[in-house]
Amino acid sequence: MIYEFSEALKAVELAQIDETRVTAGLISLADLKKSDYAKIGLFDAWVEECEKSESRFRSMIEVSDGFLFSLLTVRNISGSGSRDRIGLFVKHNLMLLISVKDADGSTERAFEDAIHRPSLRNVSLERVICAFFERLVFNDTGILETYENKIGKLEEQIEKGTTGKAFNGEILALRRKLLVVRHYYEQLLDLVETMIENDPGIFCEENTRLFRIVRDKITRLSSNTQLLRDSLVQVREAYMAALDYNANSIMKVFTVVTTIFMPLTLIVGWYGMNFHFMPELTWEYGYIGVIVLSVTVVIASIVFFKKKKLL
Repeated sequence: MIYEFSEALKAVELAQIDETRVTAGLISLADLKKSDYAKIGLFDAWVEECEKSESRFRSMIEVSDGFLFSLLTVRNISGSGSRDRIGLFVKHNLMLLISVKDADGSTERAFEDAIHRPSLRNVSLERVICAFFERLVFNDTGILETYENKIGKLEEQIEKGTTGKAFNGEILALRRKLLVVRHYYEQLLDLVETMIENDPGIFCEENTRLFRIVRDKITRLSSNTQLLRDSLVQVREAYMAALDYNANSIMKVFTVVTTIFMPLTLIVGWYGMNFHFMPELTWEYGYIGVIVLSVTVVIASIVFFKKKKLL
């Protein structure tokens, strides 16, 4: 689907593109290969890169005289849906998206939404491109808030002591997801900054301010993503501190119990010597006396540790 912005939004074929009018299109890689794409300035090498991109997901940006070509990975940052792949070809008055992989149709929907956003009265190539990028990240603020809520729930689990064995794995999995999201924004920023530089002179210099607005928005999203990753580091540190505290509490109990029984060990060792002239051995109440002494020592030790708030 290729649309020409004139008095009305008009569907045209690739061969019918008028370079004097702003045109935006989305075409599948298979359909592109069947067409005479060289007429619009698209190089064979770029089409070959699209074919290779079906199996390896690396991003690229190339700038030639009057042309810009890029390969992008498009994803839903929530982790649901497929990882889509598109090629972006830009020249004077033309933005052409090459759909390499779009299993769930999300890229097509973003494109359809984008082309109906700019007013036909003040439409420009820059506005159309910015509208497409804004649709790609339209819901991302809400999704990042969802990640923030998940981190908040992890913090509550630490506070309430309800963390399970898989808690550490949840933190690491969430950090990996956010790392992928940050890389996604970085590739978008690389492309937008290339368009701001406007090295091949494709864009109207006055309209490049629109790219700066999009860049600032994506930068904020990228910064928020990094803040969430940093928050997860703090959550993990708090979790490890809680584990250390629990371990210290257990060791404290063992230490107190050991301390309580140390005097009893002394008493047992003392009266286990069985010397002939130990008066307690022949005393009628010797056995009961040792019991009373042992109980008194235990009670005194417990009272002492209670006052010191060690129990």
